[in-house]
Amino acid sequence: MKIKILFLLILISFHAFSQNVSIPGSVKKAMNQIDTTTIRNHIAYLADDRLLGRKPGTEGYQLAVDYVVNEFKQMGVKPAGDPGQYTQKLILRNTKVDNTSAKAFLYDSNGNADSLDFGRDFLPYAHPMTAAAAGHGKLVFVGYGVDIPGFYSDYEGIDVKGKVVVFFAGVPDGIPASTLISHFTSPGNKLNIAAEKGAIGAILVYPMNSFPNSNPVIQSNVALNPEKNAAFGRGFNGNLGFALTSNKSFLSQLFLNSGKNMEESLAAIKSGKNSSFEFPYSIVASYSNSFTEFESENVIGLIPGSDSKLKNEYVVHSAHLDHVGIGRVVNGDSIYNGAHDNASGVASLLEIARIYAKGNAKPKRSILIVMVTAEEMGLVGSSYFASYPTVPKSAIVANVNTDMPTVIAPLLSIVPLGAEHSSILGNVQFAANYLGLEIEADPEPEQNRFVRSDQYSFVVNGIPALHIKYGNKSNVPGFDMDAFIKTWRAKYYHQSADGMDGIFDFAAAKTYVQLNFLISYSIANTTARPTWNPGDLFGAK
Repeated sequence: MKIKILFLLILISFHAFSQNVSIPGSVKKAMNQIDTTTIRNHIAYLADDRLLGRKPGTEGYQLAVDYVVNEFKQMGVKPAGDPGQYTQKLILRNTKVDNTSAKAFLYDSNGNADSLDFGRDFLPYAHPMTAAAAGHGKLVFVGYGVDIPGFYSDYEGIDVKGKVVVFFAGVPDGIPASTLISHFTSPGNKLNIAAEKGAIGAILVYPMNSFPNSNPVIQSNVALNPEKNAAFGRGFNGNLGFALTSNKSFLSQLFLNSGKNMEESLAAIKSGKNSSFEFPYSIVASYSNSFTEFESENVIGLIPGSDSKLKNEYVVHSAHLDHVGIGRVVNGDSIYNGAHDNASGVASLLEIARIYAKGNAKPKRSILIVMVTAEEMGLVGSSYFASYPTVPKSAIVANVNTDMPTVIAPLLSIVPLGAEHSSILGNVQFAANYLGLEIEADPEPEQNRFVRSDQYSFVVNGIPALHIKYGNKSNVPGFDMDAFIKTWRAKYYHQSADGMDGIFDFAAAKTYVQLNFLISYSIANTTARPTWNPGDLFGAK
């Protein structure tokens, strides 16, 4: 109920949004002529068994790249990747931990050592920047490891430079939006904060008492910059000497001789009371990592703006081109085609590009159509593009992301994840009103969907962004859309069943394309640049 009330207040606060964008007749005609057969054909090609699930680094993914490039050429969309190219080349690195190499020792204040057990007391994060991850330092409890400007900080009043921080999974009560909770809960964000504060290592403690698998395969995927001295992705990017996960049993061991009560401390941080302190322990940890590198590509097309000044600013449409490849056999099928996830999103962007290129839309700002790689590996392709864009980063004004539109029923309401943090909510209202769609709050905040798709990469780079998801409104009396979607997702999401023989509502797909087009079109033609809301925590970061 609190989330719904908050969302209504946000909508009221944007009621005064001044939208002076008019839609020329040629653009309306192009929108109305969106061809559902073309959308279906795009999906059918990208989800064909011949592409083997479009996993980056494979021939199947290259076929998908070639397909999008050819479509751009036929539409007259200009190349905007590496100089003169439609593609932006990335070096992807897969890192695996050698479990047998992982060692950790806990030292008390008298120098007595206690060997910690791999798989019982700790598990390491794959370190993408060194073959030999290692470090030692005093242990400092920093609550949730959260630092929220003007709201709450576990680092207030304590120096963690050169030390190893220990923080608990979760966030304090009172964070006002599900998107913010998702962001500040993210392990990658917490590890980045620890590095910014000067820590040399980190231990993330989960509330379970033991690990479900004491000998897992531990790996990660990142993109490397050309110098190979920085990594990009949603998770641990190697900016600490080492990083571990642990459990509540280990945390209780640390509290034993600390003079503090663990449950009281956990209750205090949950209520938003800073309870950080230094443990009477130090840790020494080390483990080995092995690397495999391969190339992949983002695909980037440009629709130039028509205004002499605003054409040097960009609105980015993004969708991930990859999927998960070949997996375990289910009902005789091992190819995970990703028809909905995210061939349908790529098809949507191709139709948006066609409207711009063929509909004489003439946006004032330029439009970038960006098909990113390795989303399924941890937002890797979008993280790299948002950090190393092929246009000046400061010139990117907004991102409209499309990921698994879930067009399986009439589209009557939408959830604009992330839009409530900036003025682009007004652009969403403009587009939704034009199409007669209702705007809803996120019906599944526990899914943390905002940090699980490519718009998040733009947000952490300071760029207002959103991701339109389906709402729960139905035109069938008594029909439970939420239950229908959850049942569908359980069968199709990241499963071999996600092929062209699944459920599709192509009329809903057409509406989804029109909606996302209108959002970017209104941003591109509004003279004022999108802004974060005053005091917004994403804007502050």
